[in-house]
Amino acid sequence: MHLFSYIFAFILISISIIGYGYIFNKYTLKIDKINIGYLGLIGIFFLTFLAYLFNIFIPLSDKFNFFLHLLGVIFFSIFFIKNFSPNKNHFKFFGLFLIICLFFIFTAKTHDDFEYYHFAYIHLLNFENTQIGIGQFNNGFRVPSSIFYFSSLFYLPYLKHDIIHLGPIFFTLFINVIFLIKIIDYKDNKNLRFLVYLSLIGLIISNIFFYRLGEHGTDRSAQILVILLFIEVLYIVNLNKENYKFILPKIIIIITLIASLKAFYLIYIFVLIPILIYQKEKLLFIKNIFILKSTYFSIAFFFIVLLTYFVNSGCFIYPLGLSCFNVLWAIPINEVNDWNNYYQLWSKAGATPNFKVSNPEEYIKYFNWLPNWINIYFFNKVSDYLLSILFISIIFFFYFFSKYKIKVKKVKYRLIYIFLVFLFIEWFFYHPALRYGGFHLIALITFIPISLYLQNYDFDKKIFFKKLLIIFSIILLISVGRNINRVIKETDIYNYNVFANPSYNRNFQNFKIYGQIKEVINCKSNCSNNPIKSKKIFGRNIFYR
Repeated sequence: MHLFSYIFAFILISISIIGYGYIFNKYTLKIDKINIGYLGLIGIFFLTFLAYLFNIFIPLSDKFNFFLHLLGVIFFSIFFIKNFSPNKNHFKFFGLFLIICLFFIFTAKTHDDFEYYHFAYIHLLNFENTQIGIGQFNNGFRVPSSIFYFSSLFYLPYLKHDIIHLGPIFFTLFINVIFLIKIIDYKDNKNLRFLVYLSLIGLIISNIFFYRLGEHGTDRSAQILVILLFIEVLYIVNLNKENYKFILPKIIIIITLIASLKAFYLIYIFVLIPILIYQKEKLLFIKNIFILKSTYFSIAFFFIVLLTYFVNSGCFIYPLGLSCFNVLWAIPINEVNDWNNYYQLWSKAGATPNFKVSNPEEYIKYFNWLPNWINIYFFNKVSDYLLSILFISIIFFFYFFSKYKIKVKKVKYRLIYIFLVFLFIEWFFYHPALRYGGFHLIALITFIPISLYLQNYDFDKKIFFKKLLIIFSIILLISVGRNINRVIKETDIYNYNVFANPSYNRNFQNFKIYGQIKEVINCKSNCSNNPIKSKKIFGRNIFYR
């Protein structure tokens, strides 16, 4: 019975997301030529924004979430089904990936940071409205990912916390649908066939490399979105300006979601600069950006995200010291700077939960870290990924290479590629860990040239479709097979029965921080031993030292 409820809730929430995406787009954004995959992303955008907004005033309780999703299902049933008329294949693609994602959601192991702060933060959202200074209790609370707010909406009656870890899978679901639609839509367009190859790479990354839901955390959903972002960017710079109205709003929505998932991805907003440079009428392009309703909703979204960071830590972008202010609940500036250095130290293989180099500040300077990073991190993780990318590149080259060379329209891509290289250099110098952007940067830098080269060679349409079908089938078989194998292994390791409990194992550690918060709030005397204090101002708890 629990298994049925688990799957049923996953399907209904997927439908609810589409319902909200349709309503929000139809009556507010009004983006033309929208498909069901993008309606899903817009639904995630809107629901996450609502979670931030409502939590200012009320906890995101199980009853609130139930009625919220019930309304989304009603929107889907009454408005979407009656009025939305996409290609029938799009519904089939959605149904296909919905089934495939069922293999992702059975888990016994969550991300390593889930018990550390993911669960605790989501749990706080479910039981309290916005509290000021909660960054005092946990470093992870200081820059919360938007996926926590999105996931907090999955706390439901009966299921309670059982599905709150599923946030990333909804990103995977709808982005996969978008990739597949692009493959089908562009396969017969010789001038845009390079986008077919890049979309295939997107499917490979999200389904084969990122097949473990427990490894997604707060960053892998963002990395899949970045791949989609650059596909859309390459698309828009090779389109006529009259088509911008249905591509540019999508790009703005994607950038907003990426930056909200991980604060340091704010840098991707600068991808608008190479797009602008390509425009003949630059002032008109800028004007078009500020005409779009998606722009203003994205600005509002960014504002509430940055405000949340400030309310939690006293910094608008933690741990950037320049963004911090000396308010009552602020994290001490020396601690902010220490954590900024620690993030660099960790990404440069200078620290682990059980290890730290003796001279951290000297270690992260210049290239002092490089030999150790190569020995500890490169040969353990990066090399495996690079070999996998190399293998796929060779397969792609020989599989899609043909003796029939054709003339295609020249593709505008150089400025976009230079921007990618700049991002790679920034990544390598400051935070060279795959989870901090390495996956998508290496993949895009490798496959954009390969995709552009293969576009110059043609196949018979039927042969090309068969090749695509074979590749797609292999992707699905590997993805499903790896997840089945994962479940079998985890069943043995964790003494775990997926049919009895398809969720994850909870323990007291999940609720520990919330208990500490309540202890500080309820402490009336003999609190001198606790460095964290609280006071109430205008009905809000403020935590400070």
